[in-house]
Amino acid sequence: MKTTELVYRSINSAYHSKPISMLVIEPEMITSKTGVMLFTHGWHGNRFQHKEKMEWAAERFDLVTVSVEFRQSGYDFDPVKGLGACLPYDAGFYQVFDVLNGLRHILSQRPQVNHRRVFHYGGSQGGQIALLSALYAPKTFAWLYVSCPLTHIDAKFQALSGRYFAPWELEVRSPLEMAEGIPCPVYLEYGTVDPTVPHESHGLVLADKLTKSGQLARLIEYEGDHGLQPATDKLAAFQAMSEFIEWSAEVPQCNDFEQGSLVSVPCAERTLLIDWSKKTEDHTLFQWGT
Repeated sequence: MKTTELVYRSINSAYHSKPISMLVIEPEMITSKTGVMLFTHGWHGNRFQHKEKMEWAAERFDLVTVSVEFRQSGYDFDPVKGLGACLPYDAGFYQVFDVLNGLRHILSQRPQVNHRRVFHYGGSQGGQIALLSALYAPKTFAWLYVSCPLTHIDAKFQALSGRYFAPWELEVRSPLEMAEGIPCPVYLEYGTVDPTVPHESHGLVLADKLTKSGQLARLIEYEGDHGLQPATDKLAAFQAMSEFIEWSAEVPQCNDFEQGSLVSVPCAERTLLIDWSKKTEDHTLFQWGT
């Protein structure tokens, strides 16, 4: 396998784009059948959080695996320790664009891979980002795999973010509010005694909505905490879930980035308007409508 690190620029302001780092682990030989899989870390985490899973999946399932270190977290927050998060914290909006722009960047760097065979794994806030990524780029992912995902910014996470959110800001960060619109299958796992992202208020309600919309591909519950311990650990759980995953799955059309899709995401009294024909660093990549 090959391991590299890349830096690209993501949306920020009209005059200053945001440099974002990513970790890439891929097979030695890439063909037109090789897929791409995002692995998105959690709040306070960094791009190396899912390295073992990335290495395991890259060769076994013929994937270019990518972990984007989104803004305000990990080494972007603390260049020495790679842990922690800024205050005030954006709590999963610009972070989604960082991750999706990272995917766009690697697809442009690896034009020979299968651009329809694209998957997304995320844990904790990374699960929130993975779910939102399929809503912001609905023609891009063949499936999602979320582990103990944060599904909405409740009072606890509002306090942790150190800022106030208007109703529309909460909704645009809430995959739970928009779960019926998730366009692809979702593999879901949770720890039943998770003190960080409670199973009852996040996992069960998400599973119920995904079941009703027909998009819950598999649910596995462990008698464990946010790391699924003592029942198991995240790598072993990933390997167990892999037995049920359709690794050859593809989306039926070109992805949103290649189509230059215009995506509309209604949220409370506003609408998020995304233009995927814009460059990763273009400050007009998204705008707000009423």
